[in-house]
This record gives sequence, C-alpha cells and structure tokens, in this order.
Amino acid sequence: MILGLAGWSFYIGLTQAPTPEARAAVWALFAANFVLHLLWSPLFFKLKRPDWALAENVFLWLSVTGLLVVLPRLVGDSFAGWLNVPYFIWVSFAFLLNAKIVQLNRPFDKPASAA
Repeated sequence: MILGLAGWSFYIGLTQAPTPEARAAVWALFAANFVLHLLWSPLFFKLKRPDWALAENVFLWLSVTGLLVVLPRLVGDSFAGWLNVPYFIWVSFAFLLNAKIVQLNRPFDKPASAA
C-alpha cells in the first residue's frame, strides 16, 4: 500500500513536471529513493549489520523527506507530496526500531561465535 502511494506520487510527478529538467529531477529523486529502499534489507538481514542499516536509514529518511518537500515544488502539486506521508511515517518508525536494535545488541563488528 505504502509503495503503491509512492508509485502514484511518481506518476503524478512525471505527468505534471512542467519541464524536461523537472521531469529529470523527479526521476533522480525516485531513483535515489528506490536504491536506498532496496539497500536497507540486505544490510539488516543478510549481512546482519543493523548498525550499517541504521546509517543507511538516515539517507533513506532524507530521500523520503525530499519526496515530501521537493516533489511538490517541482511539479506544483502538493498532493504528490502528501501521498508520501505514510512512507515517511513508516521509514521514521523503522528508523526508531533499528536504532533500538543497535542500542540493545551492539557491537556488530565481532563474529557471532566471539560474541
């Protein structure tokens, strides 16, 4: 549901961007967010590095904030930004959970057998 709303926001951004430059900026915002979104899970689950995932989550949070703030200015439609509010709330909540996991379970730089 959350990513569906973000996809709708992306569609609005692409179809309402007033210039090719604005359209390119919409692509750049969403491409950066997409890469950061995909990166978090492998860092946290596969590599078992919640500390790295937490650091990456800061950049993910900033990219979602960009969708909220910059996208409406690029396309002149505040609805495009509002569609990303659930995503922003989810990423903020995930950040808090991730931070607590790091706080309660560090250090992560030692092999599991040594911990």
